[in-house]
Formats: sequence, structure tokens, C-alpha cells
Amino acid sequence: MLMLLPWAHNSWLSACAGIPSLTATFGLITALALWKRNPSFAFRPPKNNSTFIAFVKYVLAPIILPLVPKIARVEMDPDSFDRLRRLKGKRVILTPNHAEATEPYVMFQLSKLLGEEFNYLTAREVFDAYFPAGRLLQAMGAYSVIRGMPDKNVLRTTTEILVEGKHWLVIFPEGVAVGLSDNLMPFQPGIGQFAFRAYEDLARKDGDVHLYFVPMAIKMIYLHPMGNAIDRALQHLEEKLLSSGTGRGTTPQERLLRIGEALLDSTEKMYGVQQSADTGLSDRINYMKELIISRTAQALDIQERPGQILPDRIRDLINALDQIIYRKASEQSDNEQLQRQKRSDAQMLRERLETAINFMALDEWYLDQPMTTERFMDIIGLMEREVFGTRRFWGLRKAVVRVGEPLDLKDYADRYRKNKKSALQEISWTLESAVRAMLRDLSGLCRPCSS
Repeated sequence: MLMLLPWAHNSWLSACAGIPSLTATFGLITALALWKRNPSFAFRPPKNNSTFIAFVKYVLAPIILPLVPKIARVEMDPDSFDRLRRLKGKRVILTPNHAEATEPYVMFQLSKLLGEEFNYLTAREVFDAYFPAGRLLQAMGAYSVIRGMPDKNVLRTTTEILVEGKHWLVIFPEGVAVGLSDNLMPFQPGIGQFAFRAYEDLARKDGDVHLYFVPMAIKMIYLHPMGNAIDRALQHLEEKLLSSGTGRGTTPQERLLRIGEALLDSTEKMYGVQQSADTGLSDRINYMKELIISRTAQALDIQERPGQILPDRIRDLINALDQIIYRKASEQSDNEQLQRQKRSDAQMLRERLETAINFMALDEWYLDQPMTTERFMDIIGLMEREVFGTRRFWGLRKAVVRVGEPLDLKDYADRYRKNKKSALQEISWTLESAVRAMLRDLSGLCRPCSS
């Protein structure tokens, strides 16, 4: 969820000087920050605080958006806005794409444009990563979920939110953000289970129930020419990976290729991999991704399903590792020391999987598509994440939002009662297809990357 909060927690006083009505907010922030930190497996429920949400919307967000995620503005075409406005007062689940982990900023800004408060299903580790400021996410409507793990608290809370119908719910069906804005991960079919439980509870009281899934596409587009920024970003990577005297290429694409080769050389050495000199870069990258994924699956004793595509394989492994990292101690029979070791080992495997994700930027399929500024900066960003541990956004962007036709759960109720799995898959596929088509259209707004 919103990563503006760690910054906001440290410097919000200067931003709100002269606003007496925010005294209550200060008390809330102080209390939340001083609470004792819970174990990592604890469920974090939503605790919407309208005063604090308004403070972030109207005081912090205008300052933070251009500074942290480098989002200058959010744009939406009139048809998309009308689709959302017609749903006001109804039960709604928004299902946007999740390419680079900045989309929650956009959804929060969208809640401001609509005059609504949202709830956000948020990965559990986000709350820990930004402790104590991470606790403020609950005040903004976020609540925690552990990927791939059935959780009664999550199911009950989601059902209550949808039955009450007071707040719209935001779910990112991809589950993980891989950092490639033109690449959509397959949607997880389980998102429909939350909705149908609420739908059936409501239908028992009133047969005429409507609960809407709304597909959404978010595309980040740079506002200004990025030639100078690309040069600085490449230079930053070159200084880290390339020794003096090493050929660096002349065009941005050639320089990017040299950096990719150097990064791959370093990773192969770390894993003890030696490939023949005539092996192409794409084959070397595919080999490394397969090696990391296979070793992780073996360490977890997971049998991979035949024909499973790479993104699904990675996501299944992430889900399995998160279940180990965040599993309650009471659910394990091992002693405490062994539990800690298992979590530590799982965390190490989780970090190694990030390398496989980052190398997706060098996939031949991705590189062969028309190179836009946004695509080029995505590739640089994943290399930065691999080398420096975090990616940087090198220029101001606008977030362009498209909204597809709402999908009414009532139209799938009979099919769900006959065949739950089939109905859930159909809903997931329909939403995914709509988002994929909108992203493809939005990519046409990007400017070609100059060579």
C-alpha cells in the first residue's frame, strides 16, 4: 500500500503547521507509532479513520506524489470516470493491474476524486517493512493478507466490508508486482471467493443483490523527454558493474546490453554456472531463471505442474515461501529456534526469487517489442533493483487510468452454484482480458525510445 507513509511519519508536522483541526490526527499518529510491534504473522484489520484519510488526501498526497512515486497527476477519460460515478452507493471491488507497486498511490488519489473511502487488501509484509509508519496503513483502510494462505480473518473482514457496502474494496489480482508495466501477470482465480461469500450472505436476505467487479488499467507515462535521465541511470549502473576500459557501447540500447551481460556474468559466478562462449544472452538468462526457480521448488519440495507458465511458477513459489515466513508459531510443532531458522531460510529463498523476477526484464519476448521510454525505464528499474536493492523513478510521470465495463456477480451466481471452480476461473479470465486489452491500448500513448 501507500509507501508515502514512512516519509509522512517523519515530516508531517511541518506540512500541517497552522491547521489546528489536525490535533486529533497527531494523537492518532503518536498512539499508532508507540504501539508494541506485533509478531509478523498477526492479522492487521482495517481501521478507517476519516480525519487521517482526509489529512493524507488534502495535505500529504499533493506533496508526496511528485516526490516519491514521481506521479505529477492522475488522468482518466470521461467514459471511465462515468462508469465509476454510476456505481457510487453500490458494492464494488476494483481490480487494477499492479506492475510497479506504485499503483496504490493512484487508487488512493482516485478515492479522492470520487469522494470515497476505500479498503485495500494489502500483502502482509508491507506492514512490517514500514514499521511503525506501516501501522498508519490500517487507518487509511488497508488490511493484511498472506499470499496463498487461507485466512479466516481475511475472509471474515472482506465479507463484512462487502456486506456493509460502506467502502469500495481494492484488490490487485496479480498478487505480486514484477516491475514491467507492459506485462500483466495472470489473475488469481481466488479473488471471486471473497465476493461470492458476501453475495450469498446478502442474497439470503434479499434476492436482488448486485456486487460489481470493475477491471482497471493503470499506465505510468513520463511527461518529459528522458534522454538525460536515461544517460544518468545507465552511468550509475555502469560505474557499479563495469570495470574501467570495458566497452560500454554508444547507444542507450548497446549500453543496456553491456550492463545486462555484466550483471548476468556476476550472477552466474555467484551460482557457480559456466556456459559455453557461444551461448546467446537470452539462453543464458532463461537458464538462470530456470535454475533459480527449480532450486527454490526443490528446497520447498514442491512438484511443479506441467505446462505451467513462468509467472505462475514464480507466484506459486512466492506464496509457498510467504506461508512459511508468516505462519503462526502455534501451527508448527518445531521448537522456536528451528522455526526461526525455517523462516530465515525461506526469506533467503524469497530474495533469490527476486533475481528471477528482475531478469524477466531481459526476456527476449519483452526486448523484442517496440522499445518505448517507459519500457526502457522498466528494464533499467529492474536492473537497479537487482544491483542496488531498490529501483528509482528518474522523472515525473502521469498515471493514466482506464476503467472497463463492470462485471455483476449476480450474472455468475447460478454458474457458481453449479461449478464453483469454473465460475471463478471465468470471472478471473474475463477481468484479466479486459485489463490486458486496456493496457495494450494505453501503451500506444508512450513515446518511442530514441536510439
